[in-house]
Amino acid sequence: MGSDLFVGSIGVEGLETSLASHFAGHGLKLDLQRLFEADEVEATLCFLNGASLMAFLEHVGVVEGYPDSHTALRAFERGETRLKNIPCWENSIWLPFDFEHAGTLKDDPTVFVGSGPALLRELADLQQRSPLGLGASPNGYERMRQDIRAFYRDRTAFQLDEADTIRWIWRALFDGATIANRLTSTLSSTPG
Repeated sequence: MGSDLFVGSIGVEGLETSLASHFAGHGLKLDLQRLFEADEVEATLCFLNGASLMAFLEHVGVVEGYPDSHTALRAFERGETRLKNIPCWENSIWLPFDFEHAGTLKDDPTVFVGSGPALLRELADLQQRSPLGLGASPNGYERMRQDIRAFYRDRTAFQLDEADTIRWIWRALFDGATIANRLTSTLSSTPG
């Protein structure tokens, strides 16, 4: 199953009450109304698929020093890791505000809520500690960024090895969060 990252209000459709409750429960007072009224989609980035996200999360777990992927994923879900804004739900939303409490399974088992500025800091930290050269654009990535519709219509298969898949997910998260934060908009990930 494919997945995309969206910059814009499409990521918060129908979640107004849940997001407001999430923030109120942590004593945060943020003007979420402006996000709900934003343009529907500012940008779309291909996020490959669930298996690609899992490869990325497993790499993050190795970099963080967890003994295996199961232990790492449980720590991510509970928010017991330094990298609290890394997506471990299929449905994830990052808001363009700095706040400390990223979502956990206890908060909401279906939607992760995180901070876009914190995600960028965590991705920069991961880039520095990873041996994979995160930040490079793998084969096909720039084509996707130039025209995502043409990218999806192009049926010529390109092969990504695991390292390039991890680089792709990192790059998509980084580019998406950069755009969302610059526009003061949301970044969201949903299965396609």
